[in-house]
Amino acid sequence: MMKRVERKVLSRRVRTFSGARGWVAAGTLAAYAVMGGTRAARAAEKVDPSGAGVPGATLPLKRFNIAAGPLNTALAAYEKTTGLNVKLTLPANTIAGFTSLGVAGLYREDEALRLLLDGTGLSFHAEGSAMVVGIAASDTVSVTAAARSDVAMAKFTQPLLDTPQSVSVVPQFVAKDEGVSTLRDTLRNVPGISLAAGESGAQGDNLTIRGFTARNDIFLDGIRDFGSYYRDSFNYDQVEVLEGPAGVEFGRGSTGGVINQESKVPAMDRFAHIDAQFGTDLTRRVTADLNSPIGDTLGGSAARLNVMAQEGGVAGRDAAEIRRFGVAPAVSIGMNTKTRATLGYFHLSEDDTPDYGLPWLANGLAPGVNRHSYFGFRDENYLKTNDDIVTLKVDHDFSPDVSVRTIARAANYPRDVQITEPQICSNASMSVPVGGYVASLPTLAYNSAVTCPYTPATPASEIAQVNRNQIQIKSVESDLWDQTEVTAHFRTLAIPHALVAGVEGGQEISNPIKYSYTINKVNTVPSTTLLDPNEAQPFGGTGYISTVVHTKSKSVGLYFVDTVKLGRLFEASGGVRWDRFVTGFNSYQPVAPPTGGTVSAPIGPISQVVAQPSYRAAFVYKPSSRGSVYFDYGTSFDPSAETLSLSVATSILPPEENESYEVGTKWNFLNEHLLVDAAWFRTEKDNARETDPTNSNNIVLAGNQLVKGVQFSVVGRLPEGTDLIAGYAYLDSAVIFSKLFPTSIGYPLANVPKQTFNLFVTHRLPMRLYIGAGGNYVASRTASSTVPYVPVLYGPLTPQGYQVLATAMKQVPGYWVFNAMLRRPVTDKLELQANVYNLLNRFYIDEPHPSHLVPGAGVSALVGVNYRF
Repeated sequence: MMKRVERKVLSRRVRTFSGARGWVAAGTLAAYAVMGGTRAARAAEKVDPSGAGVPGATLPLKRFNIAAGPLNTALAAYEKTTGLNVKLTLPANTIAGFTSLGVAGLYREDEALRLLLDGTGLSFHAEGSAMVVGIAASDTVSVTAAARSDVAMAKFTQPLLDTPQSVSVVPQFVAKDEGVSTLRDTLRNVPGISLAAGESGAQGDNLTIRGFTARNDIFLDGIRDFGSYYRDSFNYDQVEVLEGPAGVEFGRGSTGGVINQESKVPAMDRFAHIDAQFGTDLTRRVTADLNSPIGDTLGGSAARLNVMAQEGGVAGRDAAEIRRFGVAPAVSIGMNTKTRATLGYFHLSEDDTPDYGLPWLANGLAPGVNRHSYFGFRDENYLKTNDDIVTLKVDHDFSPDVSVRTIARAANYPRDVQITEPQICSNASMSVPVGGYVASLPTLAYNSAVTCPYTPATPASEIAQVNRNQIQIKSVESDLWDQTEVTAHFRTLAIPHALVAGVEGGQEISNPIKYSYTINKVNTVPSTTLLDPNEAQPFGGTGYISTVVHTKSKSVGLYFVDTVKLGRLFEASGGVRWDRFVTGFNSYQPVAPPTGGTVSAPIGPISQVVAQPSYRAAFVYKPSSRGSVYFDYGTSFDPSAETLSLSVATSILPPEENESYEVGTKWNFLNEHLLVDAAWFRTEKDNARETDPTNSNNIVLAGNQLVKGVQFSVVGRLPEGTDLIAGYAYLDSAVIFSKLFPTSIGYPLANVPKQTFNLFVTHRLPMRLYIGAGGNYVASRTASSTVPYVPVLYGPLTPQGYQVLATAMKQVPGYWVFNAMLRRPVTDKLELQANVYNLLNRFYIDEPHPSHLVPGAGVSALVGVNYRF
């Protein structure tokens, strides 16, 4: 049960997550985990103080004097001192380039080896009288994970180096160094992605990939995760972004690509990770990651529990608050057998004070606006989500070459929101060039019967009517889904094949209830002023239900992708998918609105049936074992009901269709320590949906949109303790044809920056210090594809209307943001870390929307304590 408690914090009211009792419960849970884990660890020490299988009674203290330097030299000195044999289980040639900090003093043999491996991402265990050094298990990343060798999803059978597609994997060590806790912040490490503000009807993560919206292209363990919520990172192991054609693997949507979150799963090693973070923006965050093997029960079993509790604010946005709680238990059985199963449950609840930011005025941010201004009702605005996801995964190996995998999911995404969107004047319905005419002038947002008296030249002190548009929705989305895939490696006429064939299907349901506060074209919620919005003002207004919607979609998809090796130098792959997507929709207003309220005509029941194929073909040339050059072609489609919404006008429209081409190359350098890739791409939407600005019931497929560009990225874990992730994307987007918005032709698509750049570098210094620095650049973006520029000056009324005398682009400026990190291990189990964000305290627009602008957070610092045992 969530309970809201108010108290004074730094001269403002902060509603604490679950109240004091919530944090007592979270603290008790963390303490129980620590104490329980500590007792288990102490009990284990009698047999194995390192967790590596070395009996404690046989580990006397020895004096070590091993200097810092190459790891292979340090391990040779360790063998000489201890008389133990060190075995390496790393891929060939990867030990070269590793460095060690050395060790000096009296230590047990296991403690000394642990110190030698500190910072390398490697771990060890004992086998008889030998110490076996290899890839660190669970949540640590080896050098090969810095340049990932594969994609976690079974759909991709080839190593990442040979996969003919731009695939960006954000590894654990990057997220850890940057101190990120959300999917949105994780994706700032991927070129070609830009963030956008929440839509009026759907909150949560909203973004574009290579110029096209990916709001509904977010996946969890390979299954669509379409809930309207903000995703937290506490239970994902890595994030994979597949850019370019993905319709064959993932079905509808995926115009610019898809995002997959890979969940943490139980491992056969016992460990516990407890992290606590405290920020200058009042952030308090505790996470626990606890894993325990259950032994040989049922062929090898293990259980894992991830827990998160967070409460905090947003630097520079005093009224915005974040309160989250998550828990994700999972159990695996048969881990050492041919049949493996994992059952996991994921729960994430959120009770935020949401922030839809600042208002537009004509083509830009309203003049003189204060970055700290909050135009909502601090004590009445809320965003509550309560997501529950149950997932069952089963894998079976028929032979070393044939395996089958099935994943079944039931998900429920309740949502209850009331958010204030600040507005000054109505938006232009279309762009009109200089010399053209408009039938009417913009109106005030809070009263559409009154002409807007404000222009960009109006002093901010005179703007006294800022509309508080209320977005109020209660909704439950749900999902039942099953996906089964067969992977087979075989030969035909001596030609090797790697085949993935699958079938998936299920149903998705959305039932939103929407409210309105407009009576006689006037918003009954009190307005405010631009320079002095009263966030403590009591909420008022006449609210009523405007629509109740029921949508159910049932779909099935059949697909296969086959990759053949044509000798040592060439590979070819191709795939086909067929989807059937059936949607039923109806909408009504259950009670007549108050006099003067908006009357919503009932719709439906109506339905739409879409049966559509998707295709993919690719070719890979391997001039070296360290590199590849590829060509990729793919198609995808976007049905009208893709977002589980439909109307009479859209129900008769066929899907939008997309074609993508990509040419790229990938290379491993420095003994697989560094992965570099580059690509040229071109994606065209052939028949984009357009809504007539003068008649919302007239919707046609008449637009053509094009995005082409280049992309470059590099990820690596380099010698001398240097970690690196960097990326750059150049996107040339444009409307190339439009029937209803001809003035938009040649202008860029919405929320598509021409250039994006990201960089973060971590380096190990003397005294076991790690320092990191980096930043992001995002170029300017327009707010709308159909209305890229707006009139800003009009002539007097004439028989033709008001002549447009001047126009301006409706866009937000580009920005740079810089971040830094400092980390130091105190012991082999305890580590301190500090992150500073937006070092220069830049004021910038992070998430644009045609009706509001969300600024980025100001300068803030986060101090963390990480405990491992």
